[in-house]
Amino acid sequence: MDLEAAPDPRVDHTPRATNLSAVVAVTAHMHDCGNRDEILALLVEALPELGPFTVESESVLTDESDDVWRHRVLLDDSWSRPVSLTLRADYPPTPVQATLLELLIQHTGSALRAASLRSRAATHERQLREAADEITALGARAARLEEQAKIHDTFGRLAATGADETAVAETLHLMTGLAVGVEDAFGNLRVWAGPDKAPRYRKIGGGNRVDVLRRAAMEGHPLRHDNRIVQIVRPGQTLLGVLYLSDPEHRATDLDTVALEHAATMLAVDMSHRRSLAETEARLSRDLGADLLAGTDDDSAYSRADALGYDLHTPQRVLAVHWGPDTPAESVTEAFRRHLTSSDSSALLVHGNEHRTGILAAVMDAKTDVNFIFTALEKSLGPAVGVIGVGSECTSPSGLPDSYTHAIRALEIRKQSLSPRGVALFDELGVYRILDSHSSTGDVEAFVQEWLGPLLDYDREHRSTMTATLAQYLECGGKYDETAQALRIHRSTLRYRMSRIHELTGRDLRSVDTRLNLHLASRALQVLAGGAPG
Repeated sequence: MDLEAAPDPRVDHTPRATNLSAVVAVTAHMHDCGNRDEILALLVEALPELGPFTVESESVLTDESDDVWRHRVLLDDSWSRPVSLTLRADYPPTPVQATLLELLIQHTGSALRAASLRSRAATHERQLREAADEITALGARAARLEEQAKIHDTFGRLAATGADETAVAETLHLMTGLAVGVEDAFGNLRVWAGPDKAPRYRKIGGGNRVDVLRRAAMEGHPLRHDNRIVQIVRPGQTLLGVLYLSDPEHRATDLDTVALEHAATMLAVDMSHRRSLAETEARLSRDLGADLLAGTDDDSAYSRADALGYDLHTPQRVLAVHWGPDTPAESVTEAFRRHLTSSDSSALLVHGNEHRTGILAAVMDAKTDVNFIFTALEKSLGPAVGVIGVGSECTSPSGLPDSYTHAIRALEIRKQSLSPRGVALFDELGVYRILDSHSSTGDVEAFVQEWLGPLLDYDREHRSTMTATLAQYLECGGKYDETAQALRIHRSTLRYRMSRIHELTGRDLRSVDTRLNLHLASRALQVLAGGAPG
């Protein structure tokens, strides 16, 4: 059936204002809706208000032979699938009802198209916003990748130049703007790079250092601890050190941590390489040192020392170090190496000698301040009963075995003394050298030569009796009259001789220890010469 019924000229078919108002209100509400289903629901609700209209369900079978009025409506919003409705009435609508129904259908279609346009516009707007956000994210990601590439390239070029840990720390400081520190495996500050000098240092973790480093190792990435961002330097399972950013204001970015990781990776390679070289050098040094203490020819010793970069051409002496029964030689060796590094000095270290277990031997320049070494070891190892025995000076490698023997003698004598701690120089042992149970005729001869050598040489050259004069003076207890009478010379002659003796020996005869050593040396000389003392 057609929507429009035949007009009856006797009836006023102009829609009443109330019906028009209802249609306008409904359609206005439709245009305010943004939802297609709501618009259709309003259409269904408004139909009974306009006439005997309903929407026939699609599941109802249509019988074209009945007298029911039906009208199929196709609503198309041009973008989504069309909506097909079948309107039903038990009798044909009047012209007014048909007009109002037509008006409602038209506005419904208009509202659907408007809603579709708004939905499509909103979809486009959302897609544009998402596209803009994606572009922004891609830009940020590209910028981050570019910064990461710069970090990688910077440290790559730095590695190619063979830069050391100081250069790595300074580069990281310039990249991040944060102060940078490098600790060794023991928590000592090795390098500081920052706008100011290194502050009074407090090692990472303090008393909880082990726990902090264990946590950093487990997490596997930079760890914030207090005001520092910490990255351990550990190739494999060996801790070589710690690299960190000082960030008290918490302004470090994720790119700063990326730079920290790159720097730590470079340090791990560099420090591992240096450690390997140091271990090789230490092994070669230990081997050379052991050969020098056992005795080797000078030419071979010089060439091997030159290859290690150690100057063996200067006068040398041997140090024997023992730090109590509870301190292994390996710990003493490590502390000695740290001292050598910090003082920019060198030595050939030997420990684990099969004849002297627990004792570290060091071949060093004879001018080295041994008291300074003792103080450094005591600071590192603690105030245990530590002793350093210092052997005699030798001008060629062939003399180092004797220097080593002397160093051990000095060490053992000091350990058995009333003050078993400190530095003991063999050359200053004096009478203790011949009182020691290990002394021999050669030791006695060396003792005599040390204290009376200048007088003996002078007597041989000038056929004088300076040595005998000194011996008699000491036998008489330093009394001039008794000495002059025993020698049958004038008192003034004795004074002249004693003045010359002082000049030749350089000894202060007023010192009790000096007079004792000279007296023992003169008595020993008589024994060696076959005479009777006294």
